[in-house]
Amino acid sequence: MSVADQHEGADHHGQDGGRETVSVGEAQREMAGDAEQDLPAMSQNNATDDEKLAGILAQTRADLPGADADAIVERLRQRAEQSGILLTDEQARTLVREG
Repeated sequence: MSVADQHEGADHHGQDGGRETVSVGEAQREMAGDAEQDLPAMSQNNATDDEKLAGILAQTRADLPGADADAIVERLRQRAEQSGILLTDEQARTLVREG
């Protein structure tokens, strides 16, 4: 007989201290028909473009140790674009040179 079989039907509260709990399936059934959440519960990424670029540049440099400026500029432009920020080649070069 397994441990689960021994305790089947037993009144077991464990660390719940007797509070009522529901399984994931039960919670989903209870929420059926409720409006679907389509926005984040908390605001995210409130950084300015300049703050984002500073972070992207720092991460790019960390990811490409010893890389020349051209490689960093290219990767910076790619990552900035992925974040919705369009940089000209000159803007990227200025950031790499000054940052």
